[in-house]
Amino acid sequence: MPATIPADRGLQARRGEELYCSDGYSWAMQQADALRRRDLDAVDWENVIEEIEAVGRRERNGWESLCARALERMLAIEHWPAATESALRHWMREIDSFRLRMASVLDRNPGLQGRYDEMCSSAWRDARRLAVYRLADYEDPERPKECVRKWDRRSLPQACPYRREHVAAYEPRRDSVPDLNLWPRRVAKVLNERLGRNYPILPERECGRAR
Repeated sequence: MPATIPADRGLQARRGEELYCSDGYSWAMQQADALRRRDLDAVDWENVIEEIEAVGRRERNGWESLCARALERMLAIEHWPAATESALRHWMREIDSFRLRMASVLDRNPGLQGRYDEMCSSAWRDARRLAVYRLADYEDPERPKECVRKWDRRSLPQACPYRREHVAAYEPRRDSVPDLNLWPRRVAKVLNERLGRNYPILPERECGRAR
């Protein structure tokens, strides 16, 4: 009996790659089935690898986005003296929500703890940009370009003035939940003065720049 001639080893994978561009759902089901059957010739390896890496990026990007939004509100609290008490309380509630969600992301993905420095740097860049436009709009919505230049060049710090642990208020190896009473020094001072709170203001030597 003649031996069976093997099919082109890359044919199924090439078909998978074509399906990846035209029907993502069917591609995913096809690739899952191929992996379950250990049919390595049918696996669209390049796109499978890309999708697996994308899962990690989504988790990291999710934490960075939450951190950036928390930082933006902290900058608004510190730098916008005309904020009403209602606005300050609203920003505080938002920051609390962001911190709780940031903690959940870390709990689900402990490996992200080793990326803290990179993630915080990325979050700060986004936060500062968002804060520039928010504060410029508060100051004078009729002169957006002029106000944006002012806040970007002179009013907001270029480097993050807050320690990471005071922004996230959460250390997974120590805390079960974020400490929502912990704030960066400058933010705590505003909240205490404007809202009559009593948040701890740590000594300056313990409140250096974020690493």
